[in-house]
Amino acid sequence: MSNGSVPLPPGPLGRWVEKACEQELPVLSATLGQIDKALSSDEYSTFALARVILQDPPLTAKVLRVANSAYYNPGGNQISMVSRAVMILGFEAVRSICTSIAVIEALLRGPVRQRLVDEIARALFAAVIARRLAQHRHDPAPEEMFVSTLLRRLGHMVFWGLDAPEAEELDQAITQKGESEERAESRILGFSLDRLSEPLADRWGIPWKVGRPGAKPDPRGRIQELAWEVASEAARGWEQPAVVKSLREVAWFLSTTESDALQVLRSLASDTAQFAHALGSDEVARRVPGQNGALLQLESESKVSTLGEADPGTEMRVLHEISTNLLDSLDVNSILEMVLEGIHRGVGMDRTALAFLDPRSGEVRCKLALGVHRRRLMEEFRFAVVDLNRHALVDAMDRCRSLLIEPSTPEWYGKLDHPVYSLFEGRPFLCQAVALKGKSVGLFLADRHESRREIDRETWDNFRLLVRQADIALALAAGNRET
Repeated sequence: MSNGSVPLPPGPLGRWVEKACEQELPVLSATLGQIDKALSSDEYSTFALARVILQDPPLTAKVLRVANSAYYNPGGNQISMVSRAVMILGFEAVRSICTSIAVIEALLRGPVRQRLVDEIARALFAAVIARRLAQHRHDPAPEEMFVSTLLRRLGHMVFWGLDAPEAEELDQAITQKGESEERAESRILGFSLDRLSEPLADRWGIPWKVGRPGAKPDPRGRIQELAWEVASEAARGWEQPAVVKSLREVAWFLSTTESDALQVLRSLASDTAQFAHALGSDEVARRVPGQNGALLQLESESKVSTLGEADPGTEMRVLHEISTNLLDSLDVNSILEMVLEGIHRGVGMDRTALAFLDPRSGEVRCKLALGVHRRRLMEEFRFAVVDLNRHALVDAMDRCRSLLIEPSTPEWYGKLDHPVYSLFEGRPFLCQAVALKGKSVGLFLADRHESRREIDRETWDNFRLLVRQADIALALAAGNRET
């Protein structure tokens, strides 16, 4: 969402910033804003970032698809869970993936001009080059270089994605009349599109600049410029004088020969095309500069689950991944987060939560939650385990039970007399105690409150199977502490 507190620039530039905000790009501004918030808050964790992604099933599918692409996962080890992707690739790498997805989805929703596709293709290629150069120089934040390079010409990308007659007029002036970009932009718009990026980034609160103010020289800024020089000229051929000149500097940054530097750039062009395909745009992939029209090995599209829809394939992959990682040195919290995600996506629930028993207060309180209206569960789900009114959840904790609670059936009459059940509004839900050495330490909960789909016996069995992984993780962790 745009930040109205940031003042608009004066004149035509301000009017175009306002126009772009009126045609608000919700995926680009809102999703990136939520990701930035997750990474800057006190709750900075694998689960905090994974939760933002899991709120959007199509984004979830694309993040996992990119995480399993040859570009990010050359070893081919299957990653089936967003939380696992964050652990393996890192916070900033997943942030870069989300930024790339958001840019492509948001901008290609409007009128898709060839100039827009070319802008995005160049931006991705430049970002991939900048990250490689930054990594070679042991830059502390190569993913920041990726994002800032990707968005360096944000103004151009946004403008070419707008439904505006001036865009058609400008395209004709440059393409058909041969007018220079700078002159045509100044004549038709009253300003250069280079000036549009910064106020848009400020307005939307997304990263744009790199480099340290006052630092001279600024190698990070130069890497970004060099990456864009290569990405802009490579489409005309690697032998072009401008490319050859840039190649010398790339070779210097990589501490190698010009011949080897050229091979690196060619390889990065191919990587970028595969990356664009994994992001979901073959049109952008085919327009990545410098790949000589090489054919892409296209993969089948990932299935996107909708709200409350079970995905048996995901469930089996998640079970395999959790079982495998139980033997690794992952901490218990990571396994519990993976189980929570596995229930949410694999079993197909609208809300999934994990509550823990606080031994000091004797209360069971919700600590982690996914799905629609999750915040209400986080804030209001609590009950005392020592209660004269032995309702169903107290019984589940006392006896380490798994329950399918259907409030409308006679079986549950008189067993749901506690304010906590109002959170489920009379709808069926699942709960199962998490036990350690025969004593309950918490509860997993799940429902289909929003979609109102049935919770049948098979759903309950699958839920129990996944929660069992949490019991195993706790037992293994306790055993490791004792040895």
